[in-house]
Amino acid sequence: MPRDLEWEPATILIFDSAVNEIVPVYDAPDGNGLEFYDGDVWSTTEYGNPLVVRVIQGSEGDEWAEVELPARPNGSRGWIRAAGLEWFTVEHHMFADLSERSLALFDGDELVLTARVIVGKEATPTPTLDGFLVEKLPNHDHAYGSVVLGDWILALSFFSEALYSFGGKPGYRIAVHGTHIPERLGEALSNGGLRLDNEVVELIAHEAPLGTIVRIVD
Repeated sequence: MPRDLEWEPATILIFDSAVNEIVPVYDAPDGNGLEFYDGDVWSTTEYGNPLVVRVIQGSEGDEWAEVELPARPNGSRGWIRAAGLEWFTVEHHMFADLSERSLALFDGDELVLTARVIVGKEATPTPTLDGFLVEKLPNHDHAYGSVVLGDWILALSFFSEALYSFGGKPGYRIAVHGTHIPERLGEALSNGGLRLDNEVVELIAHEAPLGTIVRIVD
């Protein structure tokens, strides 16, 4: 069972996937523009799914909101224009304990499931960070990755702190995903992602909404 059950609802903003455009990010309302390691922040992902951000300051109806972005460096924040965006409250949260090699999913105070996981190996450890779920990619036909990534790829808001590029792309986004070697659950052998049995990650993909908070501890 998780060692730390403290949680609070998260407020998130999800952009319109029908519009693919640069999202200006500022250091304050009407302030100076911010730059990020990988360039501009876009309103959709490379797979055409909507950008998901977590609200740090602001309330529905405000013109501006300070948000946490799924961008490098990890934990990047900035102010965006929030007028016209939809606000959502998320009570789901995941807790991954690297020392126990376990992951738990909660809906509020209710435990939904616990499962054994494969964690990052010594050279590419799973980072101990707080973040949120930003994208859900069905991978049953391996359209988004090899069989190694299993049936679902649940991309998180933060990146590996050991890999600064991977497969020709900048950075290595951490994900909760399936595995083709369920017999090795509980071991440390991934590039930093959290690998689960395919049936378990399927359940999480259907149960956990975008914006689900993810806390990883050592």
